[in-house]
Amino acid sequence: MHTSRRSLMAGLMAATFFTAPSFAATKAGPDAEVLAFLAIRPLTGQTAASVTKRADALLALSTKLKVALEARKGPATIAGDFAAFDTLVMVLGDGLNDMYLLSQTATDKAVRDAAEAVLPKLSDLGTSISLSRPIYDRLSAIPQKGLDAKTLFTLQKVLTNYKLAGVDKDAATRAKVTKLQTEITEIGIKFGANIRDDKGDLTFKPEDLKGLPQDYLDAHKPGADGLIHVTYDYPDIFPLMDFADVRATRKKAVTGFANRGYPANEAVLKSLLEKRYELATTLGYPDYATLITADKMIGSPQRAAQFLEDVNVAAKPAADADYAELLAFAKTVDPTITTLERYDGSYMANKLRIQKYAVDAEEVRQYFTYDKTRKGIFGLISDLFGAEFKPWATPVWDKSVTAWELHDKGGALIGRFYLDMHPREGKYNHAAQFPIRTGVKGKQTPIGALICNFPATGPMDHEDAETFLHEFGHLIHSLYSGHTQYANQSMGNLQWDFIEAPSQLLEEWTWDYDTLKTFASNPKGEPIPKALVDKMNAGRRFGEPGKWKRQLGLAAVSLNFYNRKPDFDLSQMYWTQIERYSNYPAMREAHDYAGFGHLDGYSAIYYTYVWSKAIALDLFTQFKAQGMRNPAVAMKYRKLVLEPGGSQDANVLIQNFLGRPLSLEAFKTALQTK
Repeated sequence: MHTSRRSLMAGLMAATFFTAPSFAATKAGPDAEVLAFLAIRPLTGQTAASVTKRADALLALSTKLKVALEARKGPATIAGDFAAFDTLVMVLGDGLNDMYLLSQTATDKAVRDAAEAVLPKLSDLGTSISLSRPIYDRLSAIPQKGLDAKTLFTLQKVLTNYKLAGVDKDAATRAKVTKLQTEITEIGIKFGANIRDDKGDLTFKPEDLKGLPQDYLDAHKPGADGLIHVTYDYPDIFPLMDFADVRATRKKAVTGFANRGYPANEAVLKSLLEKRYELATTLGYPDYATLITADKMIGSPQRAAQFLEDVNVAAKPAADADYAELLAFAKTVDPTITTLERYDGSYMANKLRIQKYAVDAEEVRQYFTYDKTRKGIFGLISDLFGAEFKPWATPVWDKSVTAWELHDKGGALIGRFYLDMHPREGKYNHAAQFPIRTGVKGKQTPIGALICNFPATGPMDHEDAETFLHEFGHLIHSLYSGHTQYANQSMGNLQWDFIEAPSQLLEEWTWDYDTLKTFASNPKGEPIPKALVDKMNAGRRFGEPGKWKRQLGLAAVSLNFYNRKPDFDLSQMYWTQIERYSNYPAMREAHDYAGFGHLDGYSAIYYTYVWSKAIALDLFTQFKAQGMRNPAVAMKYRKLVLEPGGSQDANVLIQNFLGRPLSLEAFKTALQTK
């Protein structure tokens, strides 16, 4: 998953769909006031009252900057009007970052609640900016002749966003849009909170956990009632799906996890769909999917739907063959099985890999712990991009949080970041990169955070290491892109359907022996054997086409929830789309959509994950051909793809690095390779 702020920024900046704030040089006064305000990071030591006070100050400063921009006279210029716009959106956006991070990570519930309560107010102000005709008139009056290519691209993108927001509509329509955006933000916050706060409490008898690794059993002793209690935190729930020999245990775990947020989010999601549909039709679009794809690489929901079908055609033969092989194998393990269910997939695939490829997920996980993986990822980024990591002496909000600086080796500071990587009560329960400060060359150093939920001690799955590197990819992308001329050119302003590609690209290194041997070792300190990594890679492709077919199903859910009037039954639509692509039947006792957080943040464009994977594998062809740890290729990639951030169209970034346009062939080949 990418940054969890996407849903909130959609609310903050309304239908402008800005995903990062903007900032540029202005007069010394506003610059100094903004930078002084943002120099304070209210992430520790807060009370509910101090959070509210900070939010009030943020609203006051942002309103002051907005009024000043709307009142500007004389010829419109980049150095004056666009810079003032940049400053305005930067202070509001980065101030929002603080409030959102507090709402998801603060250790005091009162602080989390206070931060969450101010978010709709920030959204309202963001909406008023996105619908301000005086601001739009000033920006559209800036002469475009003579601007450098990146500045011209940035300005034109901002103007497009304003039009998508409805700035050119009459006053009554803009007022309606404002009201709808407030409602959408409030509903989205509630949707996410219901997922976050549903921690779960599944109970099992000790014999129900037959097959679980010993370290898991040691960490999950029976309670006073004689039962083992399991939450929905990743280190608790996922091993049950992977290793539990008892089929009923796997079913209970998968069903419980799939019902997070239910039934509370049934009505909440329905309301979210209705409000977004009303917003789209108010702005003159047939549906929300058409509105949200208008400025994306894909261009339209019709093209997105066709893309899903094209990938399905490529994936289906291998996925069907894998399913048939897995079903035949499962019958030898459990003769009562006639059809594979979703809760059988991971477990049976692991068992089959043991037999066919002599690789066991339980054996593999002894080589991975959080600390070793963190050091390994730091080492990989250092080798690829000439990076150096140093501890950052700064306050943190929980004793488990660490803080770091990213430098060029022996040189300049690139950015700073926090790692909040282990579960705790009330914390965000997925995995994402959170922006904190948007970097601008010579003005503000980028700061971000990773918020994940990995086990603090003991073994962790190889999949956890893959997720860690994926999310770290978002982080370094945001830091390396934080040195552009304008903050509006940072990574957050890239097209959403490109944003996952750099992180998905980095996942490939978690399968590379030369990388794994540098950090993956067993408790005796022995590095992971090359023979085991070879086996992991031999078994890697088994089930991959099927995994992507499930992603196609989820993408179709996302698209079809938003490409029509929401007068359909949520469960039936979900089941229909999942079964259209997935090899596994939909679970009628589960209500996955209630816990599908991306239905808020990504709305109709969850296809992004499949689309970005195709981009990632195309980018990877250069590393595959010239060496995965080739520093020259890596530095070229850093300079041409990561550092430009959102200052160029994603298609241009791809063309610059590959020397040709995007091709889907590498992805299709991977799906068809057994």
